[in-house]
Amino acid sequence: MIILSILTLVGLIIVWESVMSFFGSSSPPGDSMQNDAAHNSRHLDKSYFYEQRPLDQFFELKYALEHSKLVLLYFAASWCPMSTPISNALDEAFGKDDVLLTNNGQRKTLSIVYVSSDKTLEQYKEYTRKRQWLPIPFDSPEKNQLKRHFATCAHRELEELQFDRKHEIPTGIVIDSRSQGIITTSGADDVEEMGAEALEHWLKMQGW
Repeated sequence: MIILSILTLVGLIIVWESVMSFFGSSSPPGDSMQNDAAHNSRHLDKSYFYEQRPLDQFFELKYALEHSKLVLLYFAASWCPMSTPISNALDEAFGKDDVLLTNNGQRKTLSIVYVSSDKTLEQYKEYTRKRQWLPIPFDSPEKNQLKRHFATCAHRELEELQFDRKHEIPTGIVIDSRSQGIITTSGADDVEEMGAEALEHWLKMQGW
Protein backbone atom coordinates (compact mmCIF):
# COMPACT_ATOMS: atom_id res chain seq x y z
CA MET A 1 0.00 0.00 0.00
CA ILE A 2 2.84 2.36 0.84
CA ILE A 3 4.54 1.69 -2.50
CA LEU A 4 1.25 2.22 -4.35
CA SER A 5 0.69 5.57 -2.59
CA ILE A 6 4.19 6.76 -3.47
CA LEU A 7 3.73 5.81 -7.12
CA THR A 8 0.39 7.63 -7.21
CA LEU A 9 1.96 10.80 -5.73
CA VAL A 10 4.83 10.70 -8.22
CA GLY A 11 2.36 10.31 -11.04
CA LEU A 12 0.38 13.38 -9.92
CA ILE A 13 3.55 15.49 -9.75
CA ILE A 14 4.50 14.45 -13.30
CA VAL A 15 1.01 15.32 -14.59
CA TRP A 16 1.12 18.76 -12.86
CA GLU A 17 4.52 19.59 -14.36
CA SER A 18 3.29 18.60 -17.80
CA VAL A 19 0.23 20.84 -17.52
CA MET A 20 2.30 23.86 -16.41
CA SER A 21 4.82 23.23 -19.18
CA PHE A 22 1.98 23.23 -21.73
CA PHE A 23 0.75 26.68 -20.62
CA GLY A 24 4.31 27.98 -20.54
CA SER A 25 4.33 29.70 -17.13
CA SER A 26 3.79 28.98 -13.49
CA SER A 27 3.19 32.63 -12.54
CA PRO A 28 -0.26 33.52 -11.18
CA PRO A 29 -2.44 35.44 -13.70
CA GLY A 30 -2.51 38.51 -11.46
CA ASP A 31 1.28 38.85 -11.54
CA SER A 32 1.30 38.68 -15.34
CA MET A 33 -1.33 41.42 -15.63
CA GLN A 34 0.57 43.63 -13.21
CA ASN A 35 3.80 43.16 -15.15
CA ASP A 36 2.06 44.07 -18.42
CA ALA A 37 0.57 47.20 -16.84
CA ALA A 38 3.95 48.28 -15.48
CA HIS A 39 5.53 47.75 -18.90
CA ASN A 40 2.84 49.75 -20.68
CA SER A 41 3.02 52.62 -18.19
CA ARG A 42 6.65 53.19 -19.15
CA HIS A 43 5.73 53.49 -22.82
CA LEU A 44 2.68 55.77 -22.71
CA ASP A 45 2.36 58.13 -25.64
CA LYS A 46 3.05 61.59 -24.21
CA SER A 47 0.42 63.04 -26.50
CA TYR A 48 -2.20 61.46 -24.21
CA PHE A 49 -1.47 64.07 -21.56
CA TYR A 50 -2.03 66.91 -24.00
CA GLU A 51 -5.57 65.69 -24.63
CA GLN A 52 -6.48 66.80 -21.13
CA ARG A 53 -6.80 70.56 -21.70
CA PRO A 54 -8.76 72.04 -18.78
CA LEU A 55 -8.63 75.64 -20.03
CA ASP A 56 -10.30 75.03 -23.38
CA GLN A 57 -13.58 75.91 -21.66
CA PHE A 58 -12.44 79.55 -21.38
CA PHE A 59 -12.92 81.36 -24.67
CA GLU A 60 -11.16 84.48 -23.36
CA LEU A 61 -7.92 82.50 -22.92
CA LYS A 62 -7.94 81.00 -26.40
CA TYR A 63 -5.88 83.71 -28.07
CA ALA A 64 -3.19 83.79 -25.38
CA LEU A 65 -2.89 79.99 -25.25
CA GLU A 66 -2.57 79.71 -29.03
CA HIS A 67 -0.08 82.56 -29.51
CA SER A 68 2.32 82.34 -26.58
CA LYS A 69 4.47 79.63 -25.04
CA LEU A 70 3.65 80.67 -21.48
CA VAL A 71 0.61 82.44 -20.07
CA LEU A 72 0.83 84.40 -16.83
CA LEU A 73 -2.62 84.69 -15.28
CA TYR A 74 -2.34 87.81 -13.17
CA PHE A 75 -5.02 88.10 -10.47
CA ALA A 76 -4.87 91.63 -9.08
CA ALA A 77 -6.73 94.92 -8.61
CA SER A 78 -5.97 98.60 -9.04
CA TRP A 79 -7.19 99.39 -5.50
CA CYS A 80 -5.03 96.69 -3.88
CA PRO A 81 -1.81 98.19 -2.39
CA MET A 82 -0.06 94.81 -2.61
CA SER A 83 -0.79 94.61 -6.34
CA THR A 84 0.94 97.91 -7.14
CA PRO A 85 4.58 96.76 -6.69
CA ILE A 86 3.90 93.53 -8.62
CA SER A 87 2.29 95.42 -11.51
CA ASN A 88 5.22 97.82 -11.58
CA ALA A 89 7.65 94.89 -11.54
CA LEU A 90 5.81 93.34 -14.51
CA ASP A 91 6.07 96.65 -16.38
CA GLU A 92 9.77 96.91 -15.62
CA ALA A 93 10.53 93.29 -16.53
CA PHE A 94 8.43 92.85 -19.66
CA GLY A 95 6.95 96.18 -20.68
CA LYS A 96 9.93 97.50 -22.63
CA ASP A 97 11.26 94.53 -24.61
CA ASP A 98 9.45 92.78 -27.43
CA VAL A 99 8.56 89.82 -25.23
CA LEU A 100 4.85 90.06 -24.52
CA LEU A 101 2.05 88.91 -26.76
CA THR A 102 -0.16 91.74 -28.00
CA ASN A 103 -3.23 91.80 -30.23
CA ASN A 104 -1.19 91.90 -33.45
CA GLY A 105 -1.27 88.10 -33.76
CA GLN A 106 2.50 87.61 -33.72
CA ARG A 107 3.42 84.62 -31.56
CA LYS A 108 5.50 85.44 -28.47
CA THR A 109 7.08 83.66 -25.53
CA LEU A 110 4.86 85.18 -22.84
CA SER A 111 1.43 86.70 -22.45
CA ILE A 112 0.02 88.37 -19.36
CA VAL A 113 -3.70 87.85 -18.89
CA TYR A 114 -5.14 90.20 -16.31
CA VAL A 115 -7.96 88.73 -14.20
CA SER A 116 -9.32 91.83 -12.53
CA SER A 117 -10.80 92.37 -9.10
CA ASP A 118 -11.35 96.05 -9.83
CA LYS A 119 -14.49 97.58 -8.39
CA THR A 120 -15.49 99.64 -11.42
CA LEU A 121 -15.03 99.65 -15.16
CA GLU A 122 -13.24 103.00 -14.91
CA GLN A 123 -10.66 101.53 -12.51
CA TYR A 124 -10.18 98.57 -14.80
CA LYS A 125 -9.69 100.73 -17.91
CA GLU A 126 -7.24 103.07 -16.22
CA TYR A 127 -5.18 100.21 -14.82
CA THR A 128 -4.81 98.39 -18.13
CA ARG A 129 -4.78 101.33 -20.56
CA LYS A 130 -1.01 101.68 -21.01
CA ARG A 131 -0.03 98.09 -20.35
CA GLN A 132 0.68 95.28 -22.80
CA TRP A 133 -1.63 92.90 -20.98
CA LEU A 134 -4.52 90.88 -22.39
CA PRO A 135 -7.20 91.62 -19.80
CA ILE A 136 -10.28 89.47 -19.42
CA PRO A 137 -13.17 91.84 -20.28
CA PHE A 138 -14.53 93.53 -17.16
CA ASP A 139 -18.08 92.26 -17.70
CA SER A 140 -17.15 88.76 -18.92
CA PRO A 141 -18.58 85.91 -16.81
CA GLU A 142 -15.32 84.08 -17.42
CA LYS A 143 -13.57 86.49 -15.09
CA ASN A 144 -15.28 84.99 -12.05
CA GLN A 145 -15.19 81.51 -13.55
CA LEU A 146 -11.40 81.74 -13.72
CA LYS A 147 -11.31 82.87 -10.11
CA ARG A 148 -13.31 79.82 -9.11
CA HIS A 149 -11.25 77.49 -11.32
CA PHE A 150 -7.99 78.61 -9.71
CA ALA A 151 -9.51 79.38 -6.28
CA THR A 152 -8.02 82.87 -6.39
CA CYS A 153 -9.70 86.19 -5.58
CA ALA A 154 -9.71 89.23 -3.32
CA HIS A 155 -11.01 88.80 0.20
CA ARG A 156 -13.91 91.17 -0.51
CA GLU A 157 -15.14 88.84 -3.28
CA LEU A 158 -15.41 85.69 -1.15
CA GLU A 159 -18.99 86.29 -0.04
CA GLU A 160 -20.14 86.75 -3.63
CA LEU A 161 -18.13 83.95 -5.22
CA GLN A 162 -18.59 81.34 -2.48
CA PHE A 163 -15.56 79.07 -2.77
CA ASP A 164 -12.62 77.98 -0.65
CA ARG A 165 -9.85 80.36 -1.57
CA LYS A 166 -6.31 79.03 -2.07
CA HIS A 167 -4.65 82.23 -3.27
CA GLU A 168 -5.26 85.89 -2.48
CA ILE A 169 -4.41 88.80 -4.75
CA PRO A 170 -1.97 89.57 -6.17
CA THR A 171 -1.21 86.12 -7.57
CA GLY A 172 0.55 85.14 -10.78
CA ILE A 173 -0.16 81.64 -12.07
CA VAL A 174 2.11 80.57 -14.93
CA ILE A 175 0.56 78.16 -17.44
CA ASP A 176 2.22 75.95 -20.03
CA SER A 177 0.19 76.80 -23.13
CA ARG A 178 0.58 73.37 -24.74
CA SER A 179 -0.47 71.15 -21.84
CA GLN A 180 -2.41 73.90 -20.01
CA GLY A 181 -0.81 72.65 -16.82
CA ILE A 182 0.34 74.93 -14.01
CA ILE A 183 4.08 75.60 -13.96
CA THR A 184 3.97 77.68 -10.78
CA THR A 185 1.55 79.68 -8.67
CA SER A 186 4.39 81.94 -7.48
CA GLY A 187 4.69 84.00 -10.63
CA ALA A 188 4.08 87.31 -8.86
CA ASP A 189 6.80 86.63 -6.28
CA ASP A 190 9.17 85.44 -9.01
CA VAL A 191 8.84 88.68 -10.96
CA GLU A 192 9.30 90.80 -7.84
CA GLU A 193 12.45 88.87 -6.87
CA MET A 194 14.02 88.10 -10.27
CA GLY A 195 12.65 90.71 -12.64
CA ALA A 196 13.03 89.76 -16.31
CA GLU A 197 15.00 86.65 -15.34
CA ALA A 198 11.76 85.14 -14.06
CA LEU A 199 10.85 84.26 -17.64
CA GLU A 200 13.96 82.10 -18.09
CA HIS A 201 13.20 80.53 -14.71
CA TRP A 202 9.71 79.54 -15.86
CA LEU A 203 10.99 78.18 -19.15
CA LYS A 204 13.43 75.94 -17.26
CA MET A 205 10.61 74.76 -15.01
CA GLN A 206 8.54 74.04 -18.10
CA GLY A 207 11.25 71.65 -19.30
CA TRP A 208 11.33 69.58 -16.10
